[in-house]
Order: sequence, then C-alpha cells, then structure tokens
Amino acid sequence: MSSSSYHDANKREYIDRVESDESVIADILAVKNNPEMEDPEGIGYRPMTKYINELREERNESPINNKRVLRVMRENSLLSTSYNKKTRKYNSYAGEGSKKYKNHINQRFQTDRPFQKIGTDIFETRWGNKTDKERIFVSVFEDFFSGEILSISKSLHPNTSLVVESLEPVLDIVKKVPYLTTIHSDQGIQYQGGIYQGILRKSHVRQSMSRKATPHDNAPTESVIHQIKVGTVLNHDYETKEELEAAIDRWLWFYNMKRIRAKNNWLTPHAMRINYEQKIA
Repeated sequence: MSSSSYHDANKREYIDRVESDESVIADILAVKNNPEMEDPEGIGYRPMTKYINELREERNESPINNKRVLRVMRENSLLSTSYNKKTRKYNSYAGEGSKKYKNHINQRFQTDRPFQKIGTDIFETRWGNKTDKERIFVSVFEDFFSGEILSISKSLHPNTSLVVESLEPVLDIVKKVPYLTTIHSDQGIQYQGGIYQGILRKSHVRQSMSRKATPHDNAPTESVIHQIKVGTVLNHDYETKEELEAAIDRWLWFYNMKRIRAKNNWLTPHAMRINYEQKIA
C-alpha cells in the first residue's frame, strides 16, 4: 500500500460494510418483489444495478456500481439461478429440402436500423405431464437491432403454416422500410420449403441460412428463445395448454415493453425502436 493510500484511509470515516449493505439488500428485494416484474428471479446483477440506482435517485442518493451489487447479491444468495437449468432444443432439420441459401448475416448481427436484420426460429414447450402429446411449437421473429420480438405464432404442429402465420405480420412491417431486409434462419425443413421461400421472394426479402449444425450463426434468436423458456417453462409448471400460451404472451409483452437491455443502452426493445424513429423523423 502506498503512503498516500494509507493516510487517506486513516482520514476517512468508514461505515461498517454489513450495515452499509443493508440498504442495497432492501433495494434488491424491493425490485424482486415489484409486481410489474414478470420474471424477477431472472434479473442479473447489471440490470439490477440500473433498477437500484433509479430507486436511489428518487431518494437523492448517490449511485452504486455493479461490482458492489454483484458482491452483495453473491454474499446474500440473491443472484439469479433461473438460467442454470438446461433444456433440449427442438431440431427442425429433416434432410435436404427445396433449396438452401447462403449465410448473408455471417454472424454480423449488429445493425444501426430496425428491420434490416431479422432472425427466426422454432422452439417447443410443454405443459401438464410434458409428454409428446402435451406440447406446442412456437415460431419467433426477432429484430436484431433492438432485440424486439416482432411476431410469434403457436401450433400443435411444427409445419410451414406455423412459420407463415408469424411471417405475415413481419412482412407487413418491412414493406414500409426503404432498405433491404434480411431474414435469417437455420436449415429447418420449414425454411427450405418452396412456400416460405416463395413468399420471401415475392416480398423482396433476402433469405439467409445458418450453416448446418451451427446454432451460434443465429445466436440472438437462440438467446431470446432461451430467455422465453427461462421466464416460463423452465421455472414454472402449467396445467393446461391455455395457461402455457397465456404465460408466453405475458412474458413476451414484458420483454418488449418493460425489460431493459444493456445492448440497448438500458432501454427496452420497444423504446429502442421508438427512440430511433423519433431521431429520423
């Protein structure tokens, strides 16, 4: 220790660390107990820091950094464990279909405008006893710009109709943008079919595909699907199909409208897009 640090420490009046952390713990619990939080146990220490500092600002208190929040959460067993559970991924690859497309995204997920790069995938989720007869398939389209979920559809069967149902609202959006839109997927049989590919060609949307057995080529979509599962089936049980579908809808609304993201400069996906539209207006 340098002499300057030693003398500075002697001059300071330090509050006992345990006592000073009590207010931080109280704020963490206040955030977790907020009824507006759809998945409070899934909040990591970085967004938790943001929420805590908003509370401290209301009380005219100085902000704290995320390292302190991480330490307090770790020492008091308050860190999220929601993401510790793993689940099997639905594999829609069923051999060679109509035509494959090259990977136009090539893991360049960043974009400075909405609806330029969009990812899509299908996942399965179960209710009741979680048998093969108690499952639904969900098709998701996500905007890489803000992480906003643009559209979903649900069905008992993972067919092309499921994908087309969620694709149509996306096409209504992208036809209004003045630049080329690329929709990226894996090599699932639904995306190799002539119906899906024909709709994209007719809508002047460029199709892009991941390499075979390379899920990180579509990493943002894979990530958001895992977050959906964490907020629903991995940490909750649902007795009926209707309960499961309602839970997914609630979580997706919360994700788009309320869940802040570090990549969005702590804006929600919806607010990120609105902020862009206001800047160019």
